[in-house]
Amino acid sequence: MGRLTSLSLSLLMSSVVFPVTAVAQFGAEITDEIVVRGVNIPDEKRATSQISNVLSDVKIERSGDSDVAGALRRVTGLSLSQGKFIVVRGLNERYSNLSLNGSPLPSPEPLRRVAPLDLFPTSVVSGILVQKTFSPEFSGEFGGGLIELRSKSLPDEPFFDFKISGSLDLVTTARDGLTFDGGDRDFLGFDDGTRNFPDALEAAFAAQPGVAVNSNNFSEAEIREIGASLPSSELRVIQEKSVPVNHGFNLAGGTSHDLNDTIRVGIVGNLGYGRDFQTKIGRQGDAGVDPSGEVGVRTTEFDFESLTETILLNALIGAGVEIGDDHEVNLTAIYLRKTQKEARERFGVDSATFGDNNDIIRSNLEFFENQVWSGQINTSHFFPSLADLEVTTRVAYSEAFRDAPFETQFTYFREQEDPAIFITPNNEILDFRSALGGLSSGSPSQDGLGIRFSKVEDSSFSGGLDFDLPFTLFDQPHNIKVGYSYLDNERDYILREFAFLNETPDDFTDIEPIFFQRIDVLLSDQNIVENGGFEFAENPDSIQPNGYVGTLEVHGAYVGLDLQLTDFVRASVGVRYETSEQIVDNFRVAAVSANAVADNSFGIPETTIDEDYFLPAVTLTWNVIDNLQARAAFSQTITRPQFQELGASQFTDTDRDITVFGNPFLENTELTNYDLRFEYYFGREQFLTVGGFYKDLENPIEESFIAVGDEINIAYINAPSAELYGVEFEYEQRFFVSDILGKDSRFGQKDLVLSANYTWSQSDVSSDGTVTTPIFNGDNINASVTDASNFVSGGRSLQGQSEHIVNFQLGIEDQDERSRAFFLLNWNSDRIRQVGLIQGEGAVPDVVERLPLTIDFVYAKQFDWNGWRDFELEFKVQNILGDEYSATSDGANGTSVDIDVYDLGQVFSASLSKSF
Repeated sequence: MGRLTSLSLSLLMSSVVFPVTAVAQFGAEITDEIVVRGVNIPDEKRATSQISNVLSDVKIERSGDSDVAGALRRVTGLSLSQGKFIVVRGLNERYSNLSLNGSPLPSPEPLRRVAPLDLFPTSVVSGILVQKTFSPEFSGEFGGGLIELRSKSLPDEPFFDFKISGSLDLVTTARDGLTFDGGDRDFLGFDDGTRNFPDALEAAFAAQPGVAVNSNNFSEAEIREIGASLPSSELRVIQEKSVPVNHGFNLAGGTSHDLNDTIRVGIVGNLGYGRDFQTKIGRQGDAGVDPSGEVGVRTTEFDFESLTETILLNALIGAGVEIGDDHEVNLTAIYLRKTQKEARERFGVDSATFGDNNDIIRSNLEFFENQVWSGQINTSHFFPSLADLEVTTRVAYSEAFRDAPFETQFTYFREQEDPAIFITPNNEILDFRSALGGLSSGSPSQDGLGIRFSKVEDSSFSGGLDFDLPFTLFDQPHNIKVGYSYLDNERDYILREFAFLNETPDDFTDIEPIFFQRIDVLLSDQNIVENGGFEFAENPDSIQPNGYVGTLEVHGAYVGLDLQLTDFVRASVGVRYETSEQIVDNFRVAAVSANAVADNSFGIPETTIDEDYFLPAVTLTWNVIDNLQARAAFSQTITRPQFQELGASQFTDTDRDITVFGNPFLENTELTNYDLRFEYYFGREQFLTVGGFYKDLENPIEESFIAVGDEINIAYINAPSAELYGVEFEYEQRFFVSDILGKDSRFGQKDLVLSANYTWSQSDVSSDGTVTTPIFNGDNINASVTDASNFVSGGRSLQGQSEHIVNFQLGIEDQDERSRAFFLLNWNSDRIRQVGLIQGEGAVPDVVERLPLTIDFVYAKQFDWNGWRDFELEFKVQNILGDEYSATSDGANGTSVDIDVYDLGQVFSASLSKSF
């Protein structure tokens, strides 16, 4: 039984539906009428039973954001991590829930259980709910908030929309960028088989399943054949080309039909494609800190350039049946795919591998396929004959995968004492040589030429059943709600790493110049097969498992009462019981093919977290006067470690080029949440709100630097505890220009729209306690329990939490001209991207990221042309200031090291759409 069983505050606060009210008449004649305070405005933000924000399709359209991630950063208290994960009130994505029409979604991300929100185009959603207080009908994994995406519903009348778009990035478009050939279908986001395992390697898997592919297990001739069979120039040679314009299209349509007087059927669909390019030019490195507090370069310091090509595909189809006014069945299928093809080169120093006096060029070629699909059935039933009982059901099955075939890294270096001349991958004449000829023989190394294959497969089955029964007591309306939900989530992960070794360097005494050749020439058949100088190998001696199977099964049941205590006070009291079993079974993969074989003799016991909790939630809503209401909420919730965090496997975070280790000793985070908000409404979606929140976290999960030999990697830890508190402010109002300038003004039909929100927050992570990390000891993993002060600098803020978050929107909408124009501002103050390591002379400082201040402009106008109606032309300018992204490590006396710094260009885009 979990520790969150206290119900001592169970009558304090939880979900509420505000009282139905009517317009108060100021100065009206006194009569016998009873006037109820407030305004009956059909505004979901006001009517919802929780403290929340609702992002309608109108607001999404106003901002011009093309994906859900971009749209959500406009919401109060929300910011983005890595451009695709939502941080809610300073708590990163692991503390938030993501659902589609009430059903959870799996994730294709290797380091996240939450699906990246840049996968979801805004064209497939009709609105987004951001709920910041917990209510028992939702999953108990609730820290920062719930993000519920709502797919498009059935139309009242037939429609068809077509949209084409294009954009240019001033840093990227029409400039030379790095790329590589790849396959013929790369522009569609699908590999054509170029990156598949070669037949010779598949044959080796089949011949000796369960063993590593190297010279210990296969003959010299077989190893040479495998090495020579790998694709060469199309997957290894970086080229330069002029980058084209970003482009895309979207189709949407739907219809409905009445079969008879009671049955109505309908269908809605969406299909979209986009192809974008982004060049990054900047600096990367790592840092260390000396006893005086000064920060300097630790081992690596690079200038880098990269080009990422992103291909997006999405499809949605929904069908529904309405039977009278009481019964509805909806089927939804959604398909989302995002493929990224990246070429990257880094120029600088890696002193840990090549010494202080050897400059290097390190090249990476990557192709990542991310995909999510989901099928759902949602029903709702209303039974007037059963005291107006309402029953809703939902069933969903979803799958996600991420395939990263043939990630390639190779390095060239320059010996300062004995320079030579050769042609680099970019055909520039420099004095560098391949690290294949400069590293000692032995175990496979990614520094010479490494090839990595990894895959994530994630599936989930979920269902839910909810009953809502209204009743009357003491002449007041009330509701009782009960329900049950189930989740079965499974994730498989495998990683295979291969490399070429220079096993017999003496063989190259007479042909030393080959090391100054382009990589595909260097690893030609002649040098692999005829000369036998380079050997393809897989390292079987890793101390880390390279795969896992993770499962999570959750049963949840809840009961809640929605009580109208007085005409002006409403309370919702409920509790959720949730029991779960989370298992991660680590293993060492010995063969990866269509029939992968897992060698489970690694000796590491599976990790299991088996817990159950009672999670109370209470909210009070008081309709104070007229249009003013106050909400107060209390709840207790949890957050579970993500599979990859709980496993003992190692991963590579390709966004940051760093190795990440799991921690099988992680525990669930337990949260106690308090909220208070005052809301004043003066029109539909026009309001002023001020609120505060406080969260107490026990065992918060964070990323921390760890030292592994001479390398600095990342591991997950449970900090002892943390506090998070803050204040939120929101304001949105529409001004009629005619009221300002007079009804006769030529601007009289224009509306001025002003929207602003601000969040101030602080957090405090405690070092009063211990931290448990894994120690690999042969075939076992032992727990190392150390003082938390080695990992936590007492009083520092939580990872990902910004003190200030600001959004501002100002625009004009003209109903007569059918146009709108808006300026949008978004800014987040500094926050910790990576928690530092506190270990004396080996200390590593925190990495602090500074997100750019972005100012965007959006203009759209509808028009008719040549007898055709309902065209819309939209122009956008994004990142007008051209502010850069910066992540640095800062120390005493103004010392600083660039960890990840690059330019972000202004983006100019245009789109044309037509509605039929």
